[in-house]
Amino acid sequence: MPIGLAPTVRSKFEHHKIDEAALDGAPMFDLPFNPGVQIRGYSAINQPNCQIIIEDFMPGTEFDWTFVHDEMQYCISGEMEVEVSLPPLYMETTKAHITPGTVFSYPVGARKHVKVIGDAPFRHLCFCPPSPDYPFPTLEQLKGS
Repeated sequence: MPIGLAPTVRSKFEHHKIDEAALDGAPMFDLPFNPGVQIRGYSAINQPNCQIIIEDFMPGTEFDWTFVHDEMQYCISGEMEVEVSLPPLYMETTKAHITPGTVFSYPVGARKHVKVIGDAPFRHLCFCPPSPDYPFPTLEQLKGS
């Protein structure tokens, strides 16, 4: 190892096939900082460079969230309306109607207000670089392995 360089934990190749049945049966848990809001999901990949989470927000759910990292998402199914306010003063806001097949991103510090519409959960992939190591169960944990 060269002198003066700190070792860096490296990510490795990993792949994952989404298990929708496992997600449908995943336990609900409270969304932090949002009393009474329940979500479900699992961590599909969690490497130093990125945590990838498959997540459901339930029909009729409405909540606020502030991002402590950049995050990209992809809507698999369901619909939501989102209003995003951007730092530093949160005066710049954008509204969007997110439907299946939509890719969208939140910059670090963004605040969002979400309203899930329709009768189906809002199912999406979250790409969180670098990994925040959110405490979602893994697929293996959901299946009891």
